[in-house]
Amino acid sequence: MTPARAGLHLGTDREGNAVSLSAPGPTGTRIGVLGESLFGRLFALRLLGLGARVTAVTRVPDKWALLREAAGDRLTMAGTAAGWPAYEPEPPTVGDGPQVLVTDQRRAPSAAAADGHWRTVLHVTRSAPARSAFWSAADVVLALGAPFAEAAGRVLGEDARRFAEGLGGGEIALFWPDGAHVLRPDIAPAETELLTP
Repeated sequence: MTPARAGLHLGTDREGNAVSLSAPGPTGTRIGVLGESLFGRLFALRLLGLGARVTAVTRVPDKWALLREAAGDRLTMAGTAAGWPAYEPEPPTVGDGPQVLVTDQRRAPSAAAADGHWRTVLHVTRSAPARSAFWSAADVVLALGAPFAEAAGRVLGEDARRFAEGLGGGEIALFWPDGAHVLRPDIAPAETELLTP
């Protein structure tokens, strides 16, 4: 885990310590989320707040309406990930800043999409596609509660399934290369308003 001051704040662990992802970062980051598309919108909102430019490839564009209105030209809705990123990925406050792709399409994005500096690619789905290069190369995988334990097991193995089955209400399993952690997400009421039209 990264220090609380670094990257994208997600919430706390069971001991109350802050949990963050090092995204956006100078190296490409692949994030796999097993769960509902709402979490993709939450990531997009928080990454926009960190100075990123976000492209959303979604099956439910109407659910992004309020977030799109609030983000202005920093959030682009696209029918496909082809040609992403449309802008040169750069550090925050430089040019167009970091580039983020958030997709909830059934098909996972290319694993190569995150190759390069200042790129973050997030795929959110209820079940990861079989033999997906993206999911095999994911830097971090989140399972949004015990109902996604079976899906976590298919992606990461039996230990991940058992870990996710032990989650309590409102907890998320966060799988890093160094092990599994429990996350209790922090979602502000203002975020909920923007994310649930």
